[in-house]
Amino acid sequence: MADNHDEVIEHYNCFHAAVYGPVGALDRKTRHLICLGAALGANCEFCTKYALGVLRELQASNAEIDEAISVAMTVGASNARLLAKKVRAENP
Repeated sequence: MADNHDEVIEHYNCFHAAVYGPVGALDRKTRHLICLGAALGANCEFCTKYALGVLRELQASNAEIDEAISVAMTVGASNARLLAKKVRAENP
């Protein structure tokens, strides 16, 4: 793998450009709102900053960004709630 590291990075860069480029079923702002939610869910600070930066460039409103953040928060909260319910049921 070390021998083809540059090739792997180039493939990743092409993949990234295809996903976040101008063409797609979803508009770029929607894709980056999804990116923001996924970045928060993955606890990736770099990805969160990237998504916010692009969303600012795309003139996403604070309301759009806040809604994406709220959606991401529900995923984390749902996971915590369901895990707690499972653990309590297994350990009465």
